[in-house]
Amino acid sequence: MSMIKSGKDTEEPDKEDLSYEERNKLLWSLRSDFAWAGKKIPESVEIDGKEYRLRDLVRKLGEAESIDPDEAADIRVLIPKLRARAKADEELLETEELTKAEAEALYEEATGLLRAAMELKDRLEGKGGEKSVDEFKRMLNTQKLADEKRWQELIKSLK
Repeated sequence: MSMIKSGKDTEEPDKEDLSYEERNKLLWSLRSDFAWAGKKIPESVEIDGKEYRLRDLVRKLGEAESIDPDEAADIRVLIPKLRARAKADEELLETEELTKAEAEALYEEATGLLRAAMELKDRLEGKGGEKSVDEFKRMLNTQKLADEKRWQELIKSLK
């Protein structure tokens, strides 16, 4: 018995080609200011033939009393590499013919790498942990209030 696919009805959702609208939605989300918020840092990533255990690195920096100057220098070199890899993922997402699953995987990797870069940068600057989460929430609430105020002013101006 042969399994012949005769149309989109029999295709698995992950194997479907990425539509123009879906591609634009992912790109718009990836390019937003807080695309990395709430995303998981990848366990590890290979860049230039070297494997970086990102989650362990972020955790280690969060627990350390102080950061070794050599390690700090290595992390300062790594951060732009993570951002460049995320940008490369974005370009692939924008230009390549992909399935939905491939596009989602690129999106998740890119946002995870952006989060890792942000976390590492914050840890080098002595930020991070619960304090930065609270600061981020306050920043979002302030933005929501400002947006709501502008919306109310627009509605009043239309009356």
